[in-house]
Amino acid sequence: MKVFIDNKEYNAKPDETIIELCDKIGVHIPRFCYHKHLSIVASCRMCLVDIEGVKYAQPACSTPLREDMRISTKSEKTKSAQKNSMEFLLINHPLDCPICDQGGECELQDVSLEHGDDHSKYMQFKRVVVDKDISPLISTDMTRCIHCSRCVRFGEEISNVKELGLLNRGEDMKIDVFIESGVTSELSGNMIDLCPVGALNNKPYRYKARTWDLKQICGISPHDCIGSNINYHTYNNKIVRAVPFENLAINQTWISDRDRFGYEGIYSNDRLDKTLIRENGKLVELDFDSVSSEVNNLIISNIKKHGRKEIGCLISGQSTSEELFLFQKIFKGLEISNIDHRTKERDFSYQKSFPIMPSLGCNIDDLHLYKNIILIGVNVKTEYPILSVRLNNATKGNSKIYSFNFSSLDENFPLYYKKVIDDNNIEPLLNTNDLGLDNGETLIILGPLISRLPNQSNILKKVHDFSLLIDAKVGFLAEFCNSTSGWLLGNLPHRNLGGSTSNIIGKNSYEMITEKLSTYIMYNLEPESDFFDKTLVEVALKSSECNIFFTSYITPMMEKYADIIIPITTFAETDGSYINIEGRYQVFQPVVQPSKDIHEGWSILNNISILNNFGDYTIDTIRNELEESLKKIDFSLSAIDIDSIDASNMVEDNVIDKFTRDTYDTDMIVRRSESLNKVSLSKHKPSIKNITNEPKNI
Repeated sequence: MKVFIDNKEYNAKPDETIIELCDKIGVHIPRFCYHKHLSIVASCRMCLVDIEGVKYAQPACSTPLREDMRISTKSEKTKSAQKNSMEFLLINHPLDCPICDQGGECELQDVSLEHGDDHSKYMQFKRVVVDKDISPLISTDMTRCIHCSRCVRFGEEISNVKELGLLNRGEDMKIDVFIESGVTSELSGNMIDLCPVGALNNKPYRYKARTWDLKQICGISPHDCIGSNINYHTYNNKIVRAVPFENLAINQTWISDRDRFGYEGIYSNDRLDKTLIRENGKLVELDFDSVSSEVNNLIISNIKKHGRKEIGCLISGQSTSEELFLFQKIFKGLEISNIDHRTKERDFSYQKSFPIMPSLGCNIDDLHLYKNIILIGVNVKTEYPILSVRLNNATKGNSKIYSFNFSSLDENFPLYYKKVIDDNNIEPLLNTNDLGLDNGETLIILGPLISRLPNQSNILKKVHDFSLLIDAKVGFLAEFCNSTSGWLLGNLPHRNLGGSTSNIIGKNSYEMITEKLSTYIMYNLEPESDFFDKTLVEVALKSSECNIFFTSYITPMMEKYADIIIPITTFAETDGSYINIEGRYQVFQPVVQPSKDIHEGWSILNNISILNNFGDYTIDTIRNELEESLKKIDFSLSAIDIDSIDASNMVEDNVIDKFTRDTYDTDMIVRRSESLNKVSLSKHKPSIKNITNEPKNI
């Protein structure tokens, strides 16, 4: 339909509001309570505009467009209405801009300068609100609050955790917590971004820097396989803040608290900043320029001494695609077949029939299209908080979500069906369609806890059979942020880059650890935290003759058993890329520069590649080869196809913490975040229970 804004003609959709069209065409309308992802309340009245034929100015956020409507955003009526609204909003707002962390990026400052008056007629005392300590992550200055209610609506509509509310009325109205325990949602930090006036602030960032002194660089989340886009703000070559970078296809305008505050782990006290080599039983510093040749000599000498079958190469799925590419290229070039990135797993009978890579089974922004979504072995709320926003949105449509998990954990979205299951007895649940699901329009999502089970292969086979029964797609949520690259790029004992089968099948990670090899090469892994059983890992390291660690942090086991420890960059200090669970390839650049004795991960691997005549790469040539390799991959091979399982490879269930996957303990960086460690973790840690109760309809 045809409408006129400031005497210019535009085409509008029937369901559009004035503010939506103005945002689309670039006409600025001031606002405080309006946000494109939140419901409309029209409470701040800052977006009042003049509409021809209407006596009083109307809120642009809640007024729908109609045929031949004429709107003026610059008339005297509009200016007067906006100036009056601004004066009321400033009645109680304190004049503490010089010490406010919102200064320089404050919507109230900007709007009052453009649309406010140069003096106030209000001469009474301003209202003061007493602040509470609501969170280790959020500081409050509620006297600044203008009651836009964005934070309240975020909890009600996006995170689905109603922790803040509008209490009282009139002069006594205030934003406060409903319960005294405070704000604990895994998405709570988004309320900081939503607050337009500095009432809710980033507590760890408080008074660290001024906005205009910050540099901004976009990065990708290293803490889960979703691949959220993040803007990192730096000051004096140090990250001081992280905020969302809008990507409507992935994280929209939100990020989890883990992504927002996890970067603090980069500056942990146990960060390794020099190469250490063992001499006469003690670790001593090694010259920076000698590292590549020393490491290569150790590898080659151990191959000659013990043979290639005695070398175990293990790399984290949190490493960049460039590191994963070079890692497999070097060691498979040296004809070493014992290479794996699946360090949390124990049962590998499934591996020959597994898809080309673990995939969600659809695009993240298409989840709402499925009528039924079945979650098995995953608590989205704690493990993939940003995904709970999508699933919450899906339930507002026609989607029903079913949850089968090992502990009775709540979700941030409504569950149609919920059952606590026994991991040893999960297969019978999938024998028949007792859920009454319609054929088609169903997505089954398997969480990383399934991969930790000793009967993983049997479960995958049952899921495959069940998916055929109900004509469903099967998707995965991976353990690490770049597990997809681990599969695609051949960091496996049975596959090469691109998914082709290896001529010689090497040992998987479980076999490497339990069979006590002579040499272990561990890249970006912590023996204490990144394996299925740290006790078995320690036994293996103790019995081996040579242990080589590429790591960002030094741990007690490394100090005790390492022959050489090479410091490598974190995600924030290097060029890199990740492939998320959709198969989306995302590139990022360094956010800050590392200390002078820390090696870029891909660079130290490249030096070893040169020494073995496997090629000399730059970051661009690696990416070119990566992209060419990805083009040749047949991604249609993305479904499980398991006809039979070799039960002889089953391992005993000897891991106590198989159900513990805490949201703030997913990787070596986030588990060192000082702010996140202050958050009570009791709500994230599921109790170790094997309960088989009756299904519960919710």
